[in-house]
Amino acid sequence: MDQTLHLPTIMVVHAVIIMISTLATIYMWLRYRGSHVLPILVAAGLAGCAAMLLHANRGTLPLTLSSGLGIGLGIFAVGLFWQAVVVFEGGRLSIAKASAGGLAWILLWFTPMLQNSIEARAATLSLLLAGYCFLTAQLTLVRAKHEPLPSRSIAATTAGLRGLLWLAAVPLSVFVAPPYAEDGSTAQWFALVTLANSMLNILSLVSLLVIAKERDERRYRLASERDPLTNLPNRRTFVTEAAEMLHEAEGGASLLLFDIDHFKSVNDTHGHAAGDQVLLAFSHAIDQRMPKGWLFARIGGEEFACLMPRMSAQQAVAVAENLRLAVADMAMPGLGALRIAVSIGVCEATQRGTGLDTMLASADAALYRAKADGRNCVRLYEPATLLVETGQSIALADPQPRLGLARIRRRSA
Repeated sequence: MDQTLHLPTIMVVHAVIIMISTLATIYMWLRYRGSHVLPILVAAGLAGCAAMLLHANRGTLPLTLSSGLGIGLGIFAVGLFWQAVVVFEGGRLSIAKASAGGLAWILLWFTPMLQNSIEARAATLSLLLAGYCFLTAQLTLVRAKHEPLPSRSIAATTAGLRGLLWLAAVPLSVFVAPPYAEDGSTAQWFALVTLANSMLNILSLVSLLVIAKERDERRYRLASERDPLTNLPNRRTFVTEAAEMLHEAEGGASLLLFDIDHFKSVNDTHGHAAGDQVLLAFSHAIDQRMPKGWLFARIGGEEFACLMPRMSAQQAVAVAENLRLAVADMAMPGLGALRIAVSIGVCEATQRGTGLDTMLASADAALYRAKADGRNCVRLYEPATLLVETGQSIALADPQPRLGLARIRRRSA
């Protein structure tokens, strides 16, 4: 049978490519000795290289060695790659699961079913390899919900295609031609499947490395956007996202500005570790009550802010009061009878396009009033009321202007 593709050559070339990839992985492992994934990939590469070399010499080596042990090692290599992905996604390595497919192949190799039928061997091999490939694709897709990274779709698609490719070998071996003819020649479709699998195998490794790079970049980006203690958006993120929300908001928006009462005394009396515990408990209590679409962030030491689209001032005050009561009911385990309270300033964006700086200044004025009224309360920004109170405060602080006014009145009389 004339062949365009020579299977033993494809396998040798694939073994060389795997060996080069494995050497590169070993170099990375030496540089990052703390990695738990790289040594598994190295083991998978070595097993895959040995499998290809053994099976490439099918015509010279005993069939039990080239196909029995060789293919068993190849299945083990694919199982190890699956387990490398498991560890990469935060799971625990299971050598038993990685080697189950290879051991099953070796045990079945000595049964009459596989000894007497090349089609049965092809079907068994295809199902075992496809199973590992589909497990890898499924895990990659599931984790994409929690860690969306661009290259995950490539990695999952590659693993899924490898699985489909091996599944296709079952009907091809039955209805087209067995992988190997009686004279030892190779079916053309089997050489094509092997070549395609070799390419996808390399793409699987590359996509995993790219995901690792994207994960590091995402971690650094989140570190710059999140508060390291509470994991809430930080001030910079809040300012950026809130400005966009206000620019696009329809139906108004309201802003809550929180300040934990007497927080400095908590640090001074109980220590900074207790202060961190208070901040964590407070942020968790508020954050778990935040519906989707609201922006809650830590913008200062003990200051937090929440922007609520399509929320009127009256609604915002009611929400703030519920949040204040929730904080007042909090217990602080390990800190004795310590209770915390929060003062909240509320303001409303009366028109679309209201600037964030204006809203922050208004909410801060309302928060100042809440603290002046004894703390542990909610106050709404009302310009007329605040103007009167500010005038009264100035008058009480400096009586001279009133005396001057009295003199002017007497002279005019």
